[in-house]
Amino acid sequence: MSAVLQQPIIDAQMGRRGGAMRHLMNAVLVATAAVTMACEASAGSTTMGVTITSDRDPDDFADPKSLKYELNWAHTFDGGLIVGGSFQYRDRAFSDRASQNLEGTLGYRVPLTTTFSLTGSAGIGEHWRQNSTAAFPYYLLRIAADLDLNQTVTWNVVSFRYRDGFDPDDHYNTPQIATGFTYKLDGQSSISAKIMRNWREGDPSSTGVSLGFRQRL
Repeated sequence: MSAVLQQPIIDAQMGRRGGAMRHLMNAVLVATAAVTMACEASAGSTTMGVTITSDRDPDDFADPKSLKYELNWAHTFDGGLIVGGSFQYRDRAFSDRASQNLEGTLGYRVPLTTTFSLTGSAGIGEHWRQNSTAAFPYYLLRIAADLDLNQTVTWNVVSFRYRDGFDPDDHYNTPQIATGFTYKLDGQSSISAKIMRNWREGDPSSTGVSLGFRQRL
């Protein structure tokens, strides 16, 4: 088949995929709005936060790769159920290229002792760049363990994220492992610092350090 005949077929496929992406995003936004209203009328606590992450070269920490700016939200019900979402903007170093991620998650926190807890979550998201035809959906799974060292300091012992695109051709197998500490400023706000290792399609992609702030509403 000639390139002239192939191009309309490719354009149609990309158009259908773009439509599917828009439907997914609309569904996520509607679901988030509905959950937000439900959370406001329910018991529990709601937090908003911001995180800045510096990703460095996996083999040379002095070499920057990108900066990530994230806004996140979570509502924790009294029974341990957690509904959350985040938006992340990634600015690549020495480049005018940028990318964004929008996620929605559902999780559960299990206190094993008075000081040690496990949290697991699952969710879906959308990744896109300046080129809108490159947008694609993905799924993610997270598990984390936290240990309260005292009333103000929590050791975020380990956090593991498995993330991959629904379509393997998107090459978005990007797991992450992290550890860090959270310090409570008071009963309503906290700051956190973490270090993380990232992989992409089986190869190390970056080592990241992050600082975050979270406010209880």
